Amino acid sequence: MELYRRTAPIVAMIGDGHTNLTFPYKKVFTKELKRMPVWVDVLSDKSIVCRSSLDSIIPRGAKILSINGHTDTEMIDAMMPFVAGEREHFKLSRIDSSFPALRHMLFPADTFEISYLPEGAKKPLSVTYQAISFDEAKRRSPALPESGSDNPYSFTIDKKNNVAIMDFREFSDVERMESFADSMFTALRKNKIGNLIIDLRKNGGGNSSVGDRLLRYITPEPYMQMDKALVKITPLTKKLMKAPDIVPTFMFWEATPDQYIVPRTADEGHYDGNVYLLTSNKTFSSAGSFAWAFKECGMGTVIGEETGGMNVCFGDVLTYRMPVSRLQCSVSFKRFWQFRADENNIHGTIPDIAVPAAKAMDTALKLAKKSK
Repeated sequence: MELYRRTAPIVAMIGDGHTNLTFPYKKVFTKELKRMPVWVDVLSDKSIVCRSSLDSIIPRGAKILSINGHTDTEMIDAMMPFVAGEREHFKLSRIDSSFPALRHMLFPADTFEISYLPEGAKKPLSVTYQAISFDEAKRRSPALPESGSDNPYSFTIDKKNNVAIMDFREFSDVERMESFADSMFTALRKNKIGNLIIDLRKNGGGNSSVGDRLLRYITPEPYMQMDKALVKITPLTKKLMKAPDIVPTFMFWEATPDQYIVPRTADEGHYDGNVYLLTSNKTFSSAGSFAWAFKECGMGTVIGEETGGMNVCFGDVLTYRMPVSRLQCSVSFKRFWQFRADENNIHGTIPDIAVPAAKAMDTALKLAKKSK
């Protein structure tokens, strides 16, 4: 953990969400480790709210004001140098998932005096917890809110409101997406559904080719998710990877219009209904490039927050472990320019309708209802 503490901020200074050191969770968070029995969410405004607590003393949704005298802002600012990312809003989403580890490393304690403000309350309250084992914390704490289906993608149809919702969690399995997309759009045509909501708010990426299988059904024009790339693999990277099939290279590639991916025809099932894409600061990597192509080609309406993935970004990751410490590292070996992106104006996909991610679904459903 000490090596991680000293080196992670240096790696994070590169400013690439794909290039980072991974906290040694398994070595540190053993079953015997006594820990703070409170689980939290870190929001995009740097506030910290309770998800679950020992014996439910701190109610779900309560704002955590301080832990052992360290304010929410103080803790977030101390954690920020340890997380990799291009923009603050994306780094905050990384802190959200890494908060227990970073708090344990930066603010170690056996006793936790927590000041909190329940929803709707005007006066802060406080409680003191002792560090306890994971098993005891799990036994005495309410279950954490469900994060949704484990499926990488699924859909539901609401005939009454003329809308379908696709829950898109992960860009995985090209063949599976090919079959899934065919089934979904066949069902939409059969039921004459005029509105489709694609939810990317919790999608951190994967294989961008998976997205192409879906985009062809809704794009009105030929496109590429990335139309330029700079590729660099050094001999040192090859050595660290211990992968003989990797060839050191340095090259630049740019797509020509004849290489663009073309839309499906009407006979092939192209969808002409209204499409709404939900995004958040956690929409990253292949999910970010999907969102960019969606907006750039006018496929529908983007609702939510600016994506964590930028329009000019690094990607495609080589992963290896450091030879002595065994810390896991990842490094990007490509720089991508998303479709028609301007490297002098780097940003994520900007929503057409900007609302907090938590309100994006309700906003989309209201728009779909108006279009019935």
